[in-house]
Amino acid sequence: MEAKRKVDHGIGFDFTKFTPSKWSDHFLTVTVTDSDLDALAKEIEVLKPKVRDMLILYSEDDGQVTKRKILIIHFLVSLGLAYHFENEIEHIVKVAFEKIADLIADENDLYTISIMFRVFRQYGHNMSSDVFRRFKEDDEKFKRYLISDFKGMLSFYEALHFRTTTDYILDESLSFTLSHLEPIATGQLACPGHISRLIQKALHIPQHMNIEALVAREYISFYEQEENHDETLLKLAKLNFKFLQLHYFQELKTITLWWRGLDHTSKLPPNFRERTIETWLAALMMYFEPQFSLGRIMSAKLYLAITFLDDACDTYASIEEVMNLVDCIERWDPDYMGKLQGHMKTAFKFVISVYKEYADILRSQGRLFVLEEMIEEFKILVRTNLQLVKWGREDYMPSFDAYIEAGGAEIGSYATITCFIMGLGEIGEKRDFEWLRSRPKVVQVLAAKTRLMDDITDYEEDIGKGYTANALNYYIKQHGVTKEEAIKEFHKMIKDINKIVNEECLKTTHISRRVLKQIINYGRSLDVLYTSDDVYNHREGMFKEYITTLLVDPIHL
Repeated sequence: MEAKRKVDHGIGFDFTKFTPSKWSDHFLTVTVTDSDLDALAKEIEVLKPKVRDMLILYSEDDGQVTKRKILIIHFLVSLGLAYHFENEIEHIVKVAFEKIADLIADENDLYTISIMFRVFRQYGHNMSSDVFRRFKEDDEKFKRYLISDFKGMLSFYEALHFRTTTDYILDESLSFTLSHLEPIATGQLACPGHISRLIQKALHIPQHMNIEALVAREYISFYEQEENHDETLLKLAKLNFKFLQLHYFQELKTITLWWRGLDHTSKLPPNFRERTIETWLAALMMYFEPQFSLGRIMSAKLYLAITFLDDACDTYASIEEVMNLVDCIERWDPDYMGKLQGHMKTAFKFVISVYKEYADILRSQGRLFVLEEMIEEFKILVRTNLQLVKWGREDYMPSFDAYIEAGGAEIGSYATITCFIMGLGEIGEKRDFEWLRSRPKVVQVLAAKTRLMDDITDYEEDIGKGYTANALNYYIKQHGVTKEEAIKEFHKMIKDINKIVNEECLKTTHISRRVLKQIINYGRSLDVLYTSDDVYNHREGMFKEYITTLLVDPIHL
């Protein structure tokens, strides 16, 4: 236990006293040893069989037992533990869904029905939203007694975010749940403190739209204060999250030292700051589990390369210089740098060096076919970057739809999703990359969502520097509306996209659940990065809160 006390001391600092530029320096001082990881891993392995017994013991024919198992699955998902028991969970949910009619026949508890709906939809089973009609009166209004069921109302609100384009009752239910949850969140209506805090979190970003690591850390605090919590589950969740934190510290150190050791870093423009923590957080949004540590590191490096390239092209380069860079990347020859000079030459070398690392890793895995996909997607990214730079600098106005299509590729949606599937290792098969290259609807709409959310955030800055390639700008001019009207319309588009993503994930059965989860996680990352403020570019806002929650706030065993 001595090793764990040393780790606890390492993260127990006053984070608020550090300026953002010093955060990486501090995380470099946190020491994690193999014995730290081994000690926690052993404790986790002792508890896992006890939790597994909760899932596999007892009859599958008993409806009440099945409902209890589904509730446990909900806890496992919320506490960040589901990845330990995926096979058992997949089996239980599949068998339970085959008996869905019997399971819900006499069930009139809003909390139970909402949890079942969430679990079934999350695992790809299209439970009908008509189940919620039982909570309405003959006049189509929701039953009054539901108002006092705080946890039921919260779980119902969370369930609404699994809705598709045809779940009309869930559309109708949104205003009902909000009208009763918002007074609790603002303190106008009394409610137990831990439930009120969870409601506040959900109203900011619902669990289904949030990244798994943040959900887990916040839910551990909530679950601990539940009177009927299971001690074994709680202990396993705490140990597991501490185990994750140790991996995260190692990854941050690896990425930061790698970045600072590059030749290119000393040649960066003065205002190009180190973004190793931001890129690591963006990668964490794709996969939080320890087995994908290498995937997170690889993904963070791609984010750094794209950020570097984006800044170089948008801020420092002429159109001719961007054209020269595109020419070099199309050739993909490390020894050919054509007319590249200064920051553009540095950007090209940086991209090539990152992809050389990918090549070495993929060669050792016998998966070089993935590298071909990665390179092709990066070429598409730079081609569309050139297109947008021309539009933005030359004040050309494409149609709104044409801009969204090109802008979704330019912002890196396809290139990064390809990288996130690469980071899964052997789970990502050749057919998955071919599917992605075919531009399925779910990926297309997420690329559009990325462009919409980013351009809402960047509108003032873009227009302020005379850069007109912005979705909001084009929409305002094409439709003759005000900025406020355009933003309102964008938010409607984003809500529709979220429904389409849910729908397409239920329909897509030929791609593995884990690969589909990468697509879902990409969508979640957008909500975390762009809700409230621009998380990636502003360290003092929600970014600081997220890093504090994930890496600084102590977990007491």
